[in-house]
Amino acid sequence: MDPNAASNLPERLLRQRELPSLRGEDETELRYLVDLIESTSWILSPISPPTCILGRHPPPKNPPLSTSTLSNPSATNAFCASLYTIGKAGARTLELGPEVGKTRKETLGRLLECVEVEVGRLMLNDEWRGRKGSGKGEGK
Repeated sequence: MDPNAASNLPERLLRQRELPSLRGEDETELRYLVDLIESTSWILSPISPPTCILGRHPPPKNPPLSTSTLSNPSATNAFCASLYTIGKAGARTLELGPEVGKTRKETLGRLLECVEVEVGRLMLNDEWRGRKGSGKGEGK
């Protein structure tokens, strides 16, 4: 690019700045939550690593007759997140969720809490089986 051509550009195009999030949420924080959910949940399905999927909760097709689980009228603006594993031939299996929230951050936070509870439950079950299998019935 010609050095003189750069001087012809408006000043606003020459400034380096971070682009704002379109939804007003910190995309880095959301990416961190997704990574945390996926890395924590691997033990729940070690053969096929789980994937965190985030989507919008669909609005009811016919509001008066809807059997939607969300009774809140603002539910049409809600997000939902689930944990899926993808098997052979693209078959998907729901592992955990869906969790619903008003923002993506709230929704991912709820899913992370579910993952942590399931991992904790798995550890306690393993401890119980270890005690039962040892025949001594004692633990730490």
